[in-house]
Amino acid sequence: MWFGVDYYPEHWPGDRWPLDAKMMREAGMNTVRLAEFAWALMEPEDGFYDFTWLDRAIEVLTKEGIQIILGTPTAAAPKWLMDKYPDMYPVDVYGLTKGFGTRRHYCPNNKIYRQYSVLIARRMAEHYKDHAHVVAWQIDNEFGGACYCKSCLQAFRVWLAHKYGTIDKLNTEWGTVFWSHTYRHWDEIILPTYSSSDGFSQNAGARQLLSTPYNHNPGLLLDYQRFFSDATVAYQRLQIEEIRACTDLPITHNLMGHFSELDYFVL
Repeated sequence: MWFGVDYYPEHWPGDRWPLDAKMMREAGMNTVRLAEFAWALMEPEDGFYDFTWLDRAIEVLTKEGIQIILGTPTAAAPKWLMDKYPDMYPVDVYGLTKGFGTRRHYCPNNKIYRQYSVLIARRMAEHYKDHAHVVAWQIDNEFGGACYCKSCLQAFRVWLAHKYGTIDKLNTEWGTVFWSHTYRHWDEIILPTYSSSDGFSQNAGARQLLSTPYNHNPGLLLDYQRFFSDATVAYQRLQIEEIRACTDLPITHNLMGHFSELDYFVL
């Protein structure tokens, strides 16, 4: 039976690691998850990868009989990357760009961010593919959170065109004749961002991350949530493919209980 803990050796001086590993073993732990927020250390500069610190941490842990689950670090992009490509920041329902300072500060539909995510996953997988004590992988960290940027808009239009085939069918299914919301072509499709109608557009009742002002067409709202779930699944798949090319070890994600904003069955 695996019994483990999340551990962040990058938060502690190296001479502390042996004591932590010893205490984990004495507590009956045999597994740790590492690295899912450590992108800035693994790639301190664009294209320069350094796993020496992580190699040392793994060596310390495995001496105490502890096995390793490695997390890809894409939930916490380094500052240099975000400065180089600021279009990767997510945009909220009010059209405001979210900035640096916490985590999950990326849009999963941004093509450049996808490229960098693939690269770091590939380099990690290649480096650790033959490591005897790496027993599983985790993709990213706690997927979720909406985005309404230009990348999402373009991807949403493509997703809708694939689903409905024709704009006339979309109009019929959504009932867009209501309030003259009829669309003539795909380039007119919008994202369900902040809007105004008859004074009841305030978002006071919204308690979920994906909630938007409720005066939007309900077909638009529902398809946007389905689209964003599919986009998250596709983003995860990109990293899975890189790891799977190097290893047959289990690959997972840390799901968040009854989190309904993504289709966890598909994920």
